[in-house]
Amino acid sequence: MPKARTKTVTLAPKKIVKRVARNSAPVIAAVDLGSNSFHLVIAKVEDGKPVVVDRLREMLRFGSGLDHQRHIKPAAAKAALACLRRFGQRLALWHPELVRAVGTNTLRQAEDAESFLHKAHLELGVAIEVISGIEEARLIYCGVSPGIEAECHTLVVDIGGGSTELIVGAGGHPEILESVAIGCVTVTDQVLRGHFLTEARFAQAIAVAHQQLWPLRARFRGVHWQRALGSSGTIRAVESVVRELGLAPHGLTLNILYELKERVLRQRHADRLVLPGLATERAPVFSGGLAILIALFEALNISEMEVARGALREGILQDLIGRLEGADVRSDAIARLATRWPDPYGTRASLRALSLFESVAEPWRLSVDDGRFLEWAARLHACGTAVNRLHYEQHSAYIISNAELAGFARQEQQFLGALVALQCGKWTGTVLAPLKHAFGSSAIRLAVLLRLTVALTHLEDHGPVPPIRLAARGAILEIRVITRSLMVRNALWRDLTPELSDMQKSGVRFLLAK
Repeated sequence: MPKARTKTVTLAPKKIVKRVARNSAPVIAAVDLGSNSFHLVIAKVEDGKPVVVDRLREMLRFGSGLDHQRHIKPAAAKAALACLRRFGQRLALWHPELVRAVGTNTLRQAEDAESFLHKAHLELGVAIEVISGIEEARLIYCGVSPGIEAECHTLVVDIGGGSTELIVGAGGHPEILESVAIGCVTVTDQVLRGHFLTEARFAQAIAVAHQQLWPLRARFRGVHWQRALGSSGTIRAVESVVRELGLAPHGLTLNILYELKERVLRQRHADRLVLPGLATERAPVFSGGLAILIALFEALNISEMEVARGALREGILQDLIGRLEGADVRSDAIARLATRWPDPYGTRASLRALSLFESVAEPWRLSVDDGRFLEWAARLHACGTAVNRLHYEQHSAYIISNAELAGFARQEQQFLGALVALQCGKWTGTVLAPLKHAFGSSAIRLAVLLRLTVALTHLEDHGPVPPIRLAARGAILEIRVITRSLMVRNALWRDLTPELSDMQKSGVRFLLAK
């Protein structure tokens, strides 16, 4: 691993503290653990838009840090954790209201990602979400879309260190989202590193990229987009070099890329390129990125490409602003999934879940986001009945855990699926321990609330169910039935007793209020 270098739009810590003190606008932050570089961007929200106030970047080439068994090498982990420690120190000075930290292709590929993510959380102070390639593509488009007109169908391409994302959309609406597991670091490591740059060697790198792009070729050629935009470091670096060389005052074309390839080949060494406009730290992976870009132009018949301003990090900031303003894209994703996999109880269950949640959120120290997850789990808890009513909870959990849900990290979908899977059946320590270990003690309490929600909702099939109110005191959950009829109250308690008995291992004690 090369020694990390830090670039900052820098404010000395004392200046940061002074700025925070007089800053009344909400502060948000995005952390991007890319396969080539790690980024931290801090912004304040003004008139619904992010205004960047601080930025850190370290070129780590994390994608080169996996061994042949896809384990993170100790040196790569050490450098990454040191970087995240510095990011965490900077975040602590700004005290942002919302932070979203995402890991991309390298962490998607790493077999030991969970162990690394635990250590990374401790250093950064924020849990890191490993996002899918499709979610990465969506966030990239969010970052680029402010520059895309509503009536102009646009192809957006982002060549990262370990993956390349391709999106077609118009305005703020992506229509096609794809991701392929090839980037400037992976192509360099597989084909170019340690070899002389020859025509045959470079052609091999382009061929590797073509092989990955082939399954998407027909789909993207068949879409009538009018404009092509390239985002992020690789394409910006190419544009910077061709501009400095005087090859292209405006945009990139395939002929310009071929000319740049010839200039690169003259230098013979991929890791020691010296070109005007090319940063020294990017030089070792520049050839790999150029090979992918040429393959993209050839495979998709791109005539000209402009360079976009935004990228993944800006997309994360836009997403956080949506959450601040109550427009969480995850809720839209749940609604779309509910339309595709109808839940006959979903609407009633989600309303009941929110009612129960509000009564215990404060004493149980549950967050607003906890409430969202409980509502979503209730909304989809029986969606698996569209597959089979027998063991529907397992089908529901599978659908939720494996669907492409915009805005959700992999861990979030696994959590949602785990909650739904626990809506029935006897709970044991073996069942609950992994949930608590992965998601904390609050996850057990959310599972209890979901199970009560489901039981009460399904009892309505057999007649009216009186409203109930919950009161939480530590591990005690008091259930008060709002009715004057002793017979009705006892009947409901009798119906709930099997469910409460099955939940004994949760550590929650259930009491019926007199």
